[in-house]
Amino acid sequence: MSETARHPTMMIPLSDLYMHPLNVRSEPPPEDIAALADSISELGLLQNLAGYADVTNPEQTHGKVGIVAGGRRLRALMLLAVRDGRDPAATNVPVRVTLSEDQARLWASAENTARQALHPADEVRAYARMAASGADVTKIATAFAVRDQHVRQRLRLAQLPDEALSALREGAISLDQAGALTTARSYEALIAELARVTTSNWGTSATDIRNRLAAASISAGDRRAIYVGLQAYRNAGGGVLEDLFTDRVRLLDEPLLDALFSTKLAEAAAGEQSTGWKWVQHWTAAYPDYTASRDMQPIKRVPGELPDGDIEDLDRLSDMAEQGDLSDEDQARFEDVSARAEGDYSDDDIATSGLWLYVDDHGALRTYGPYRRAQDDPNREAAGDDEAEGGTATTPKPESRALSASLLEDLKRIRLADLQLHAGERAELMLDLLAYKLSGELMAYSSPIHFTANPQTVEPEKSEGFTPPNHLLALDNAQHATMGRMSPQGFTAFRALGKKHRNDLLARGLARLIGDNDLGPMLADIAGTNPRAIWTPTASAYFSRLPVSVLDDIWCDLVPDERVLDHAKFRAQKKADKAKALHQLFNSADYREAIGLSREQNTRIDQWLPAELQWPAIEIAQPEEKAA
Repeated sequence: MSETARHPTMMIPLSDLYMHPLNVRSEPPPEDIAALADSISELGLLQNLAGYADVTNPEQTHGKVGIVAGGRRLRALMLLAVRDGRDPAATNVPVRVTLSEDQARLWASAENTARQALHPADEVRAYARMAASGADVTKIATAFAVRDQHVRQRLRLAQLPDEALSALREGAISLDQAGALTTARSYEALIAELARVTTSNWGTSATDIRNRLAAASISAGDRRAIYVGLQAYRNAGGGVLEDLFTDRVRLLDEPLLDALFSTKLAEAAAGEQSTGWKWVQHWTAAYPDYTASRDMQPIKRVPGELPDGDIEDLDRLSDMAEQGDLSDEDQARFEDVSARAEGDYSDDDIATSGLWLYVDDHGALRTYGPYRRAQDDPNREAAGDDEAEGGTATTPKPESRALSASLLEDLKRIRLADLQLHAGERAELMLDLLAYKLSGELMAYSSPIHFTANPQTVEPEKSEGFTPPNHLLALDNAQHATMGRMSPQGFTAFRALGKKHRNDLLARGLARLIGDNDLGPMLADIAGTNPRAIWTPTASAYFSRLPVSVLDDIWCDLVPDERVLDHAKFRAQKKADKAKALHQLFNSADYREAIGLSREQNTRIDQWLPAELQWPAIEIAQPEEKAA
């Protein structure tokens, strides 16, 4: 007898069906049943139920069929009947029926172990076909009993080219990797990244893919984007790339963002100057160049006089603030009294002085100053007879020497990489830092180590000339390669490698967690840093990103004036030619020999460092460090 004849499919009223005990699935959430009911209403019942007619116990079953496979569908069908006002006794559904308990157990087991979800690639194509036929996101979500966000993500994947979807179907890339590929800005960039991911054994995580594809875009968390505002950027016509899989937003038009940023900052400076300052300037960099205020007189506030009651309040609230016991009302009072005690600038000082506005790393508008220029000092002696007649002598406006935010960030990363490299060679130092972190005496935000086991970013955006030793980043690569493979056997094998191996890994691993914090100068002094061991300045990654006046200073400082390219000739060159000449000076021994540099001059070039790569001097004398 055929399988169909032994287990026929019959149309049975809903009222004659019940949930058989062999159906071991737990009670599903009501919202899941409601979603499945919507799907059945939209598409129909795509798979029959399977039931067991237990003829051996008619007194208990009363001739009804127990469902052993399809319990969720049965619940959804009953819900639909009630919702549509239909009589369950008059609503027939297809059920494949068996009289064999063994067969019923087999069906129940298959229902719980062999049911397989639709492959994501097939799901993507199915959603795309429905969308092409005019179905919206909600309708597709209802049909497949999934959330709207799930449909939007799959439809985003549907925009991938056939090469990427085929790779997903074949298992060459994961679903996370496919989602990361949707952030590509062009077909060419996507195909190139797909080829790299499917042929490489490292740097292929979804985060790696997104970081590479986003290299030419700006994060919505960039200080400029925060200050300008995403909506203002959009209103100006700026394009964005929204990643539905991570909720990250990238800005695609950096020139527009820079223009909006400069305009808003200039407007803020004009508004500040309207309050009475003689001048207000703005910096587009993340912080002002301290050399801007060189030879200027800092202006101090005139302290305010407080009544005795306010003085007592200030002392009391200061003590409470140190203990962290201030209520919101106390905090407001403390700030008010402190501001009045600090005082304000005098009208005369405001009328003869100025300040700078800038936006910090968090996108907040800050002030630097105020300062008074020498020529604005009311106590300055009158100009001599040699001053030009017919008016007051003026000083030409100097070129801005501020470095770009991106270059400052790259230099910051290089300096941190060098610190991590040398600190990682001193196990005792790193164990001291770890113990200091765990002592409980530090707030989380002031920790010298970012104790989240996430290595700090040290690779600059423009990495030419940056060559860290392999072991500095080896732990990062190993972490990606062995993600999720922790095992007792692996830990046992690790312990067998010995204490020296453990201590080396511990020191280097902790060093990779060091961030840019107040202990940086002290750690650099103890560890003995040398950024030039891992970095050499090049034209594209460094010199071309400097102001012209800085290029002139570097050349004139390192190359004697009587050489082939004297100072006057160098200053007369175009910026690109200056960057090229300095590149050769730092990277070509033949070039140095050609211009006749001495051994001492060569040594000075090899040891030269920009100020941004140098750690500030520390004032606290450190005890002599024992060898690790």
